[in-house]
Amino acid sequence: MLGGYALGHLRDGEAERVRAHLDGCAECRAVLQELEPLARRLDAVDPGVFDAPPAPPAWLGEQIRAEVARERGRREVDVLGARRAHVARRRRLLAGRGILAAALVLLALVTGGVVGRVTAPEPAAVPTEPISMAAERGSGVAVDSADLVAHTWGVELRIEAEGFAKGRTFRASFRTEDGDLVPAGEFLGVGQQPMVCFLQSAALREDVTEVLVTDALGRTVLTSSL
Repeated sequence: MLGGYALGHLRDGEAERVRAHLDGCAECRAVLQELEPLARRLDAVDPGVFDAPPAPPAWLGEQIRAEVARERGRREVDVLGARRAHVARRRRLLAGRGILAAALVLLALVTGGVVGRVTAPEPAAVPTEPISMAAERGSGVAVDSADLVAHTWGVELRIEAEGFAKGRTFRASFRTEDGDLVPAGEFLGVGQQPMVCFLQSAALREDVTEVLVTDALGRTVLTSSL
């Protein structure tokens, strides 16, 4: 509820409960301190800029990919145990962090456009596992290639495709042997323009039985049984 509290969107009773909780929770007070400046900056957003968002410099994507690749090389170690312990804490803060992420994306659109959808490739030594992804009838999506990359910390889905409805949000997830759906991130469709997505989750490759891509309404767009 911290996001709604920072924006002033909570009802009186809800706001009172949040204030009472904040009195005794230093962790949530720290999160609120991060959210409040961003919430105030949203008042300065001009909706008109979304009609023609500026394009980032041509060199920026390559620079980001190179930096991320260097960082991955430093971090590719067995940290699965620490990651699982951290997941529980992140879930408690998810509501507050959600508004933080939304505000950052909004500010990026206003100040310089969105740079995303493509993340850095892994070093060449990392093996990939080709998979076949079936598109639902009427989805309009054509998949050129799909691969899985097994990491020590989880599994990554790499898709080269076209036909995702422009401006629509799509979500990737992995179903595990116990039936749980583990999220692997979101992306925006760009229509018939080819796009490459690198989507990552904390699920281990040996636990994954199915790959799903759904639209914002939860309807299946792509699927692959493993």
